[in-house]
Amino acid sequence: MVITGIKKKRGRLLQLEFDSLPSVAVDIRTFEETPYQVGSSLNEKQLDELVRLSNQRRSMEKALYLLSFRDYSRRELEQKLLRETDSAAAAAAVDRMEELGLINDGEYAKKRAGYLLNQKLYPSRRAVEELCALGIDRETSVEAVDSFERDDVSQALALLNKKYYNMGTDNDSLRKVAASLSRFGFDSDTIRRAINEFKSTEQDFELDD
Repeated sequence: MVITGIKKKRGRLLQLEFDSLPSVAVDIRTFEETPYQVGSSLNEKQLDELVRLSNQRRSMEKALYLLSFRDYSRRELEQKLLRETDSAAAAAAVDRMEELGLINDGEYAKKRAGYLLNQKLYPSRRAVEELCALGIDRETSVEAVDSFERDDVSQALALLNKKYYNMGTDNDSLRKVAASLSRFGFDSDTIRRAINEFKSTEQDFELDD
């Protein structure tokens, strides 16, 4: 196959046109590092290698760009890259970011767990599930959450003080608050204990299981 034309595309891409194939987009710098030009003949293996190197470079640059804004878990970053490239290039880029110390699931999990527990006031179980949803393995997620030594009753009390400090003391009001805490991820026993401690009433609040 022979390169019959080279056109500049948006960003840093070139569109290579061939005599016997559909056009192919490659990274400018990757192409400039090759001896190819209009009239050059490539076999299938050479073209595949050119595309592979181009995709790999673009994935590396995209990964660095994304990480300049915020932290990512390994899987989260890989999924983001897969929107624009193939699985091999995405995996290679993520591996490189890990080698450079730019992604670390253990450190990311602890930082994210701190936010979920301290700012969002999530119960431990929900915090673990949120970390797992970001691609952190369960063992690492549990270790990160446990490192903060947070008690779910204390978390629920903090949430009550933040959002429900003026709630009514009648059973209807308390049940609405209990339902809200349940949707937030707290279990029934934690909710009951937190509300009873918060209100400090003589008669314990009874929550229907």
